[in-house]
Amino acid sequence: MQQADVIVVGAGPAGSTAAREIAQGGARVLLLDRARFPRDKPCGGGITIRTAALLPFSLDPVVEDVVTGARLRVRGGREVTRDAGRPITYMTQRRHLDQFLVERAQEAGVDFRDGQAVRRVHRRPDGCYEVRTGSGDAHVARVVIGADGANGVVATALGYEHAPESALALEGNLPCPNGVPEAFQHRVVLNFGHLPGGYGWVFPKGDHVNVGVGGWKPAMAKRLRPALHRICRLYDIDPSDLRDLRGHHLPMQRPGALTAAGGSAVVGDAAGLVDPLSGEGIHAAIVSGRAVAPEVRRYLDGEASTLSGYHEAVQHELLPELEASRALMEIFHVAPGPFVWGLQHWGFAWKQGCRLLRGEAGYRDIVGSFTPLAMPLLKPAASLARRRHARAFPER
Repeated sequence: MQQADVIVVGAGPAGSTAAREIAQGGARVLLLDRARFPRDKPCGGGITIRTAALLPFSLDPVVEDVVTGARLRVRGGREVTRDAGRPITYMTQRRHLDQFLVERAQEAGVDFRDGQAVRRVHRRPDGCYEVRTGSGDAHVARVVIGADGANGVVATALGYEHAPESALALEGNLPCPNGVPEAFQHRVVLNFGHLPGGYGWVFPKGDHVNVGVGGWKPAMAKRLRPALHRICRLYDIDPSDLRDLRGHHLPMQRPGALTAAGGSAVVGDAAGLVDPLSGEGIHAAIVSGRAVAPEVRRYLDGEASTLSGYHEAVQHELLPELEASRALMEIFHVAPGPFVWGLQHWGFAWKQGCRLLRGEAGYRDIVGSFTPLAMPLLKPAASLARRRHARAFPER
């Protein structure tokens, strides 16, 4: 049986960030992932400037396109193209990003082992955690962190509540052997109104574009493929040319859900920390990975009896932002037209969106910048939008 101070299960952005920052404090950290690296993973692959700024190293080695603008379209034909004049988002591929982040963790002293599918996790009478893999290996540590995604093994084994809601997404890659078409270079293409509670996208990468659709409406699984085909046709893409077509879930946790207990914690998608408006999870993954590290160090040093400090940090720092995002999402996806009109005709609205992506403001800051009454009015407006949405798109 192999000993460590901390075992992190899952080597995505949340897991590798947590492992790296904990190891930098001198702890023995074991990072496990079921896949063989480098491995691909369904994801739009957008990293906002505010997310990149959280890391103590440059992501330049894995950046495939620098986005400086957006092309937005709503059902009915209204379209607007805006340019920020400076970077707002980096585009990458998860196979490259995750490998890069793992390597930075290894440089900090993390013991990374891929191809290790965790099958069982339990807390022993002595308070330590025993982790067993499909290959029969057993590991013991004082701390275990679940970074293994929605419905992960760690959360299930230790009794954490799974996210009650999840988005569904379907995406594929269009190879561009002659280079990404100019219409898609350095901008994100977003389309609203063709899928209830969601949107479609075209994202530029190095040698291809990523095309997808996704949203939060629970009963829309059967609508994903037709919606994807509609998005393709709007931008003169033959759906049959898409490669690596994949579907996936994005979890959204309820406010107050437990994220730490004893010497265990869940981070990133495993904690349901996904941005409701965009469906993006890399930012919250890195934020939560960073937030858990100091609490783990305090726990290992005997300064704290549990990792509850991490749970409090999530509740007070991260979840209020996600709640503001969710309220905006519930309004935006019901009536995207006025938002797109505002971006087209009101420079202040576009500027605020760019500030958000660059990390110069948060969702609460953005909402508050329009009027001091915005936040108190946002939840009632979202509730009304949700009821209208339910009537327009009944569960079937």
